[in-house]
Amino acid sequence: MTAQAALLAAGELSSVELLRQQLAATDASQPVINSYIYVDAEGALAAAAESDARRRSGHARPLEGLPVAVKDNIDVAGMVTTAGMETRRYDTAAAFDNPAVAALRAAGAVIVGKLNMHEAAMGADNDNPFYGACHNPHRPGYTPGGSSGGSGAAVAAGLCSAALGTDTMGSVRIPASYCGVVGLKPSWGAISTRGTVALCRRLDHIGPLTRSARDLRLLLQVMTGFDADCAQSRAIDFVPADSAPLRIGVVDFGDAADVAPDVQAAFEEGLRVLTGLGHRLQRLPSPVFASGRARRAGLLMCEAELLVEHADAWAGDRSRFSPLLVKLMSWAEGRSAAELAAASQLADRGQVQLQQWLAQCDVLVMPTAPQRAFAFGTPAPASQADLTAYANLAGNPALSVPLPVAAGALPVGMQLVGTLGDELQLIALADAFQKAVAWHPSVPDACAAWWPK
Repeated sequence: MTAQAALLAAGELSSVELLRQQLAATDASQPVINSYIYVDAEGALAAAAESDARRRSGHARPLEGLPVAVKDNIDVAGMVTTAGMETRRYDTAAAFDNPAVAALRAAGAVIVGKLNMHEAAMGADNDNPFYGACHNPHRPGYTPGGSSGGSGAAVAAGLCSAALGTDTMGSVRIPASYCGVVGLKPSWGAISTRGTVALCRRLDHIGPLTRSARDLRLLLQVMTGFDADCAQSRAIDFVPADSAPLRIGVVDFGDAADVAPDVQAAFEEGLRVLTGLGHRLQRLPSPVFASGRARRAGLLMCEAELLVEHADAWAGDRSRFSPLLVKLMSWAEGRSAAELAAASQLADRGQVQLQQWLAQCDVLVMPTAPQRAFAFGTPAPASQADLTAYANLAGNPALSVPLPVAAGALPVGMQLVGTLGDELQLIALADAFQKAVAWHPSVPDACAAWWPK
């Protein structure tokens, strides 16, 4: 995104040219990747032409002419918000932008369209029965992660300059890990969730996905801000990044997290890069409150809120929900108020666990997901969100950055977690990491089979 912004500013590329390239790639990718549910080519081209005119007149805005796509549970004016659900396919188009979308548009971003996602954001493989499975650009036939799978896939494949996703227990960071891009879940309340289809208001966050950590600086300053009309919004004071060496907290998960050996090996190499940058590892004790229990508590909270968010559709034709979602919501119907309260208390214990770790270090570092992307048709690992759920339960900022992997191998992500308002520190650390490993933006080799020549 920053590289494209530099080309636009230098006049080496116009916004219309950039968008046409991405639209052509999107058209070619849809039969293979299926990352978009809706593309507003006409509206985007008009906005891109306006951006070029503003740049020529000397009135360019911070994100002038950069194409951004939006997960389809976030409102974009004039577009239907399906949340990946058949029950919402023919709803009236949104009348207003979500505040983050409105802020991006006001800063000059070109809104391209709406991205594929797991049905109702309740899942992590993006095998959507109504809008089609979204595939991993590195290996079609494999999941891009979820629920923001379309966001991760579109960014990885170069089909937009950046994307918005939502993250309830890892749904920005897991696709970032599986697709080899950067994903940020900001502090809870930093980005307004007004104008979204909720999964769980305590746990929901909007977050950006980009190809490089430095891109996040451009987006964070535009998208954040207190929204008096959103009950979940908070005024977050962002702490400037510290250039001094950091205490990098590393948890001894032992058997408490089912981390695959190849993921652990890539993670250990990532730690060596961080120590090479001058940071000091701080070994932390095993969790008192296991990550799996935190995830299961969050799952019940989500299932219960789905019954409220989709009450009208649920009272009607349930064949318009997938069998899996029917099973999850039906199970929640049978839970008592006491069980839901108990889940909320377990979520509090997950929050305390994270706070205790962060009290002993500056940044907590762990694998983003315990495994790499897996093939469609195989069971989704129960542990997918075990390491990402902590940050949602606590509301702390967390970022996934790709680790170096062998050519042709599926990506692996490293998760950085900070205290409230530490987004700039996480971005600076991820940026330094990417520079240290000589990262450079590129589309996956597998995309060459369909990329327009």
